[in-house]
Amino acid sequence: MSRIIPILMMTALLLTAACGGKGNNSDGFPENFSTLSDEQKVTYMMEHAPSDSVARFIIYAALGKVPGIHIDSLNIATLKAYETYTDTALQTFSWEFDRVSEELPLHDKMRLRAIIGTEDPQGLGLTLGLEYLNQIRVKGMTADEVTAELDSLKKACKDSPDEYARFLIGFRTVLRYDRNSDMPKEIYDRFLAFDEDEVQAYYSRNKSVASKPAPTPTDTIPTSTDDYDPETDILL
Repeated sequence: MSRIIPILMMTALLLTAACGGKGNNSDGFPENFSTLSDEQKVTYMMEHAPSDSVARFIIYAALGKVPGIHIDSLNIATLKAYETYTDTALQTFSWEFDRVSEELPLHDKMRLRAIIGTEDPQGLGLTLGLEYLNQIRVKGMTADEVTAELDSLKKACKDSPDEYARFLIGFRTVLRYDRNSDMPKEIYDRFLAFDEDEVQAYYSRNKSVASKPAPTPTDTIPTSTDDYDPETDILL
């Protein structure tokens, strides 16, 4: 039951903001909430909602999913929470922030990591691709669910096709190394060569990347030439 209360409180807060209510310290956002600084928004939320709700608010507001409210600097917002919370509240905030970040739809996860800015933008898609098989495994996703998520990612990356292609390269690389393990056969059959046209177009646009020599350490490439895939060159 304790898990339901924060969700209901958060819903009430979001509905108050979305409907334009004036609100006060007990029933929702204040009237000028959208004009507050990121630190002030987080301070208000910490005073009126539990720490797990604050974590969700920061993420969703940074992604533009809270009607009428936006967090401009996710790093400033999270720093305020980390500097203020202690003990159990800090642990709960951190756990919920990490949990929600990992369970976001693929295209939102990529956006969030780009907003955080701690990863090389050129390698972001590749990193997510390398991690994606484990996400499929943890969530128990079907091949159709994976296809739907990849389709959404492709649409979200329509202005940055290289990012989408690098994701596919990372994902397909892991599938090749993981082939015939515990995943349903359909996952391997459908995605080992998924959207090949996009990958080949990427190599055509980035010929220097495609022609880069393979890594030499024996622990970074398959020992059998049958399993070698030049796509792994992108990992250099």
